[in-house]
Amino acid sequence: GGGFVLNDVWLFDTRTAAWTMLLPHTAQAADASVRPDGRFGHSAITHNSSSELFIFGGYADDNILNDVLSFSVRTRQWTRHECAGASPSPRYGHAACRVAESMYVFGGRSVG
Repeated sequence: GGGFVLNDVWLFDTRTAAWTMLLPHTAQAADASVRPDGRFGHSAITHNSSSELFIFGGYADDNILNDVLSFSVRTRQWTRHECAGASPSPRYGHAACRVAESMYVFGGRSVG
C-alpha cells in the first residue's frame, strides 16, 4: 500500500533524453474546476494540429471516470470538454488511439 495518485505533468525531450516538470502535483489545485485531480488508468492521445494532449477516463478518488480533458502544450492550461451525444461508460485501464481527427477507445474496466 501507500503512495498517492498524482496530477503532475512532465515533458520528455526525445532529442536530449531529458525530463522537465511542466506542472507539479497539487493535492488541491487552485484551478481545480479545470485541472484534473490525480488519476490513473486513463488514456491519452496527441492532437498534432492543435498541440494538445487529450485524456479520457481513468480512476480517481474512488470514482471511475468518463470525462475528456485536454492539456495545451503551448499555454500549459487544461480544458474540460462537454461531450455531445452518447459517451462511453466510465472506465479505466482501456486503450485509445488517434486516427485523423478522432479518438478511438477500446476496452477497459468498469463497475460491476
